[in-house]
Amino acid sequence: MKKTLIIISSILVLTANTFAASSKILMLRDNGPLRKANDSNGVEWAETVAAGTELELESSELVTKDLVTSSKTYPDVKFYKVNYNKNTYYVQESDAEPCDSASVLQSDALLFTRPTLSAFRNAVLETGTLVVADNSDTVTEFNSKFVKIYFYDTNDGLKRSRYVNSEKISSSEKDVKAIIILEKARNTENEDLKKELLDNAASMKTSSLISEYIQKQTAKILGVSSFSDDSIVPLEMSYVTKIVTNDGSKVNVRSLPGTAGEVIGQFESVDSPSVLVSMKTDESEEIDGVTASWYYVSEYDADEDTSVSGGIEGWIFGAFLEN
Repeated sequence: MKKTLIIISSILVLTANTFAASSKILMLRDNGPLRKANDSNGVEWAETVAAGTELELESSELVTKDLVTSSKTYPDVKFYKVNYNKNTYYVQESDAEPCDSASVLQSDALLFTRPTLSAFRNAVLETGTLVVADNSDTVTEFNSKFVKIYFYDTNDGLKRSRYVNSEKISSSEKDVKAIIILEKARNTENEDLKKELLDNAASMKTSSLISEYIQKQTAKILGVSSFSDDSIVPLEMSYVTKIVTNDGSKVNVRSLPGTAGEVIGQFESVDSPSVLVSMKTDESEEIDGVTASWYYVSEYDADEDTSVSGGIEGWIFGAFLEN
């Protein structure tokens, strides 16, 4: 599943039996379309807004309109009526969700179809996904607290509901704002503006997990290493070892230590090729639950007892080294 924006509905309890609907709605879909009514019972495209854009909700009641596109008209589509920049628009029900405030996933979150550990789905929503916590729909099981969420599935173009562990969610306004700024930087082509936005996101006093995430994403966006030069140290003595994986898959070789480094080659690990290791990072990184340093390796020729001239060389994650 691609990275998606999640929104969890939130309702304020006024009395035991009376609820007040949210006056806001957040766009779930990136480049989400806002539509204006035409002379008939239809709506047509007017403009788009970024995922996470806050709109004023005129009513929580859905209205039925004909969706008019350049190629086809779809009858009886459900919309929310909203206000944005002093204009009235219609937002498709599958693109947005009423809510009161946003939060953010501070670590990758497993999806559950029901609030129980046995209902695990083989899908993960990534760190940095925007969310809104629904404290009215939580269930605790074996010390795990589940929260219901609504999100836009970019694979199928549908809004879905699932449950996630509440510990994965941060409700800090600064965490949310920093993630929104980060995504804006990711999508801008102006390099000066990109760097300014990334600096702003990094300077905010976010939680430790979000701060670490922003640091790594900034390195990826700018194409630089997240490891400082002081962290890279030459080994007192180079040594030869082998490339290994659990399934014989290829291992990426990068221009810089860290996942921000450009992939410049690959080793066929199924043959467990030998490599010469000459440098490493003092600092480690966690990838898919495995923590290791990065190592600078060169393709090795055992017959000549030296590196292969013009062979593959660069940085690989330490989990793929035999020793």
